[in-house]
Amino acid sequence: MRSQYRMLFAFVVLLVAAACVCSGTTLPTQIAPAATDQPAPTTNTSQPSSNNSDVITVEDQNKLYIFDIPADWSYESQDLGNTIYSDVNMFSDTWTSPDGSAVIEGISGRSQGFNFDGTTSTGVALDLLNTYYSSTGKEGDIRISKTSTAEDGSTRFDWSSSAGDYSGISWFEVRETRTFLMWTVDWGNGTDQAILDIVDNAINTYQKQSGQ
Repeated sequence: MRSQYRMLFAFVVLLVAAACVCSGTTLPTQIAPAATDQPAPTTNTSQPSSNNSDVITVEDQNKLYIFDIPADWSYESQDLGNTIYSDVNMFSDTWTSPDGSAVIEGISGRSQGFNFDGTTSTGVALDLLNTYYSSTGKEGDIRISKTSTAEDGSTRFDWSSSAGDYSGISWFEVRETRTFLMWTVDWGNGTDQAILDIVDNAINTYQKQSGQ
């Protein structure tokens, strides 16, 4: 499933308008698009995994959060560099169910010299959502059905892919003005209930960490 999310999607403003998330949300000029000659992201799968279903507590590579998940879910981390924004170095941590039907992923980045505000963080979240989670790369694939504020202050997007037959929830927030984090769970619409229960438990056990 994850390989379908990697198509670039540039029309953030159109998605905002179509989804009615917020009006006039655009990426500020201080976040410049990355140069096209950026090096390819590096991948690390060193976080231990197991062939059993024992529940373990996992942590992202930048120590921004923890949550519980079965040990047999596979793990991959990537240093995305500034391939998305030239002024923000991005990292991803991805956990995938054994059958590939569900994914839990965090994408984080620290800005170089500017502070995130509400408009900036919303724009970044929407751009990442369309860059990594659209199955077609076309306008209107990712449809946000609900926007809300979580108890921890993060913003929540409930969304679905109209062409990809999958749905998801993304939470995004800013830490100490310069660190951006978006945590996403997504699943195929035919995912087994046992996998959905695991995703629900991951959500319920999610805890913020102070970061490294």
